[in-house]
Amino acid sequence: MAAISSLKTALQGIGRNPVLFLGGLALGLITLPQLATQLAEIPFVPTLFQVLTFFVTPFVAAGIYGMANEAVESDESRTTLSTLTAVGREKYVPLLLANIVELGIVIAFGIVLAIVATVLVFSIGIGSLAGGGDVALGGGLLIALVILGLLLLAFIVVNFFIQFFPVAVVVADAGAIESFGESYRLVRNNVVSTLGYSVIQLVVGVLVSIPVTGFIFFRTFQNLQAVQSADGVTPGTVPGGLGFSTTEILAVVAISLAAQMLLTTFRYTYAVAFFEAHDAGVPQRVAEPKPDIDGESVIPNFE
Repeated sequence: MAAISSLKTALQGIGRNPVLFLGGLALGLITLPQLATQLAEIPFVPTLFQVLTFFVTPFVAAGIYGMANEAVESDESRTTLSTLTAVGREKYVPLLLANIVELGIVIAFGIVLAIVATVLVFSIGIGSLAGGGDVALGGGLLIALVILGLLLLAFIVVNFFIQFFPVAVVVADAGAIESFGESYRLVRNNVVSTLGYSVIQLVVGVLVSIPVTGFIFFRTFQNLQAVQSADGVTPGTVPGGLGFSTTEILAVVAISLAAQMLLTTFRYTYAVAFFEAHDAGVPQRVAEPKPDIDGESVIPNFE
């Protein structure tokens, strides 16, 4: 299976080039302040960090893709951190513009979803009043769930087809808009193998994220129970907020940084290996036969 062979290529490239983990670490350090301030429940600051991260991330992301591209080129290929800075500078603007286009797609789906949800809520409310029964309410709710489910499915399908746009920007030298077409053609021509690739990416992401997400959910649940058990207690003795302690924040941040370093290195390298192993839909040049010295036809070898 093509997804498995690309996985082997990616793992071999990482094994030959452990410096790739430094790229993943750099990206983790960029998102670190946002996570820490979110866990500390500091108002407004996480949003500011999120905006800042949006404009800084393309530089490091492009550099990691460039390093991954060098790492999987051949069985002896090597890469260095100088590639990260060089490719980051070269591809920063087109990747940033492509990210803005992707953000526009997400916002568009969000607006449509909000409008549809609002219309459905009013329709169900009016229908239940006019129909005067649970049957009308149940039927309206079922229709609402089906429509929202179809919208969610459409969003997943769109993301499935455009998921390789950042790789196309860096590896295929595609423009911000052109990269989405490159990704679409690659996935359209390799739907089954892309499904396998996506499943592997999802499984690895879930497994690597379990320590962090599990701990956050567990502590949040404990804090909620503590607040609920405070019912009937005088207001001054009720626990203030659901925030983590300083020690817990440091622990979560450290584990999250390690997890993101591993996950980023794997995901970026695997994406490049898969992209390189498949035809992105670019028409190949067809060489015309040319006579050689003896009058026989030969076809030049385009590499």
